[in-house]
Amino acid sequence: MGSERKSAMIPDNCRNMTAYHTGGRALVAIHTDTDDDRPIYKATIVPRGGTLGMVTQLPEEEDVYKFSRKKMLAQLDILMGGKVAEELIFGESEVSSGALSDLREATQLATDMVTKYGMSQQIGPVCYGNNNDGKQTTTLSWQATTLVDEEVKDLLVKARKNAKEIITTHCKELNVLADALLEHGTLTGDQIKQLVNGLKIGNAQNQETPSSS
Repeated sequence: MGSERKSAMIPDNCRNMTAYHTGGRALVAIHTDTDDDRPIYKATIVPRGGTLGMVTQLPEEEDVYKFSRKKMLAQLDILMGGKVAEELIFGESEVSSGALSDLREATQLATDMVTKYGMSQQIGPVCYGNNNDGKQTTTLSWQATTLVDEEVKDLLVKARKNAKEIITTHCKELNVLADALLEHGTLTGDQIKQLVNGLKIGNAQNQETPSSS
C-alpha cells in the first residue's frame, strides 16, 4: 500500500468521512455472518500510499489453500461496509469516491464467484476466462454475459443490504469507532473489540497518530 504519510495534511471533513468509512468496514467485519476466525489486525486512517484508510484482517492458515463461499460472501459484506457507513452518516449525496477501491474489489470477487468458482445456480459449474497457464477456457456468450451481470449485481446488492442492517443495528458502535480513529489514528484489533463491547481504551503506545501541524 506504500509508506505511511503521517505528515500529510488531510482536511478535517475528509478525515471524518474516512474514519466512518473505515469504522464501517471494521464493524461489518466483526458482525457479519461467518464461522471463520479472521480477527481484525488493525484499522487505520493514517494515509498510506494513495489510501486514506484501511482495515487489515489476519488470514486463517487454510486461506492459503482454499477460500469458502461463506467467507467470500462475508468479504463482500465487509467491502460494502465503508460505502454504507458514508451513506448512513453523511447522506447518499455526500458519498465519496473513496469507495472506488472497495467496489472494484467487491465486483471482481463477485465476478470470480460466478464465472470461475461455479458458485452460481444460473450460470452453473462452468469456468470462464483463462487457466493458470493462460489458455482460454469456455468463452462467455451474449446470453451468459447478461446472466453474469445479473448474478454479480445480485450478490453486491445483497452484500450492501447485509452491511446496512449491521451498521444500522450497531450505529452507536460505529460512532465510537469513528471517534476513536479520529483520536488515535490507528486501532488494534483488541482495541476495536473493547470499544465494540462498550469498554474504553487508554492512550495506547506507539499509535500511528497523524501530525496536526
